[in-house]
Amino acid sequence: MYDVATHLICELGAHNTTLKDIGERAGFSRGLASQRFGSKDVLFGNLVAQFNRRWASELARFVGDRTGLQAFLAALEAVEHFLVAQPTYMRAMYILWYESISTHNEVRIRLAHHHMVYRSDVQRWIEESIAEGSVRPDIIPAQISVQFCSFIFGTIYQWLVNPEAIDVPATFKQYRRSILKAITEEHTPPARSPQKRRSKSR
Repeated sequence: MYDVATHLICELGAHNTTLKDIGERAGFSRGLASQRFGSKDVLFGNLVAQFNRRWASELARFVGDRTGLQAFLAALEAVEHFLVAQPTYMRAMYILWYESISTHNEVRIRLAHHHMVYRSDVQRWIEESIAEGSVRPDIIPAQISVQFCSFIFGTIYQWLVNPEAIDVPATFKQYRRSILKAITEEHTPPARSPQKRRSKSR
């Protein structure tokens, strides 16, 4: 039933997906989904939990025992791969998240928790990078974690609206290049232009 729910969310949206439709499309009686889950809140909450288990497994596969900047870059690669390899699943989950923030409290609570975990992971990797000397010491890890998540969620939002308009590999390649330049290169303030001497009036 989870697979059916995933495809129905992509097809109809989260608001228009009903437990009755899920039960019937899965080949069961129309009331079975209601009996099993009780409400859409519970079903959607379970879908979010399932998604995060799959994402955690994917992230662990890419990151492995890496730390610091290498872990940061591996996580970015994992998101790109998951988006390209699992487009239907990613589409369903993000439609569910975006549509359910104001109407399905359980989904919103779970989403807030997982966002906190994502930011915490990125912040830890940047802190490790600073400690090992691969990232500039003046970088603020908490801010980089917010920017990282903003790039991911913002890119996926645009991809949901118009997949053909977003070149996912090129977009991730450019972000990877720009974020590395921003956090690893020493930035020197621009040289001041010499001030013209004012001629004293006699």
